[in-house]
Amino acid sequence: MQMSTHHPAGARHIVPASTIESFEQISAGLSAILLLVEIESERSEGCHNVYSLLAMVKAQLDQTAGKLRADD
Repeated sequence: MQMSTHHPAGARHIVPASTIESFEQISAGLSAILLLVEIESERSEGCHNVYSLLAMVKAQLDQTAGKLRADD
């Protein structure tokens, strides 16, 4: 699935200032969950699959937060 990278002019002004902070807090929480799932993934293929999925979600979240930071 490919995501659109089109951003209407002024779209960054719609995003509340606290959004980046929220993204960073969510990212930190995901990091902790990823650590626990990574430990369990050594014993379980299902946990490995969950780890892979959450890692992709975290990467996308971090990328989005980075783009918002760059727009400031």
